[in-house]
Amino acid sequence: MDARVFFHLTDSIATAETTVELEATRDLIRASSMDPIERRALERATRIREEMLRRGDAAVPWPTIAPRGD
Repeated sequence: MDARVFFHLTDSIATAETTVELEATRDLIRASSMDPIERRALERATRIREEMLRRGDAAVPWPTIAPRGD
């Protein structure tokens, strides 16, 4: 998988503020072809973010990796 796509999906998960946004990201993950390890990592991050939204922890920013701008 192209690293840009992977990081776009990761950022989409990290910045999702509603379950609707998170579900849209899940749809993108399902539609993308990727290595099984990448898929598991994104699915795990989605589950963690969903739990954060459910508990109301979404106000605390989730750490993300910012692009270096190279």
